[in-house]
Amino acid sequence: MFWNSGMQNISSVKRHFETNHKSFCEKSEPEQKESIASAIKDRNKQVTSIFKSVSKNGHTSAASYSAANAIPRHGKPFQEGEFLKEPWLACEPSLFDDFDNKDKIIQRIKDVPLSRNTMKDRILKLAENVTDQQKNDSNSVPFISLCLDESIDITKSARLAVFARYCIGNIIKEELIAITSLLKATKGTDICTAIKNSLAEKEIDLRKIVSVTTDGAANMVGKKKWFHFFI
Repeated sequence: MFWNSGMQNISSVKRHFETNHKSFCEKSEPEQKESIASAIKDRNKQVTSIFKSVSKNGHTSAASYSAANAIPRHGKPFQEGEFLKEPWLACEPSLFDDFDNKDKIIQRIKDVPLSRNTMKDRILKLAENVTDQQKNDSNSVPFISLCLDESIDITKSARLAVFARYCIGNIIKEELIAITSLLKATKGTDICTAIKNSLAEKEIDLRKIVSVTTDGAANMVGKKKWFHFFI
């Protein structure tokens, strides 16, 4: 039974080959070998081209993420990404003149995706990555110390910065957990609610909090109505 099944499969493959590749079957054996070698060569060229394209895209994407990391650090708008190309290309005649691969460098700069929407997407992904790292770290440590600072911004709105300190192995980390607005008031209860919401967003367990450092404001250090009293 197995032999008959094998013979049927071979017969089907042979019939398919002779029907769909009739021109190849009509060639002599040397011509068939030459056609096979040529097909393999073309296929290898395609594969090489694909790998080069993937490698090139990887380099330009990495450069795009580096730009997206620098732009918010300096408080620049998203459209500054496209501007970054302009000075590099303007310096090209003198900066890369003695480079053998000058044209390749210039083309690589032109290929880096730095549009406004691209910068927006890159920055959002970087922010998500940082948040994921903070969540993973906070879930893996037994104790966390908080540092709080309340201030008034240029619009006269109260802002609360929440920092978390913890140890990962032999490394001490201090991460900005949130900058939240105190819209209604700045009493101890309001600060407590804002902190609890910020910690919940980062999935930080309140039971891990072992110490709190504040800026010394009355609503932080009062005897009865400071925020820690309500936790």
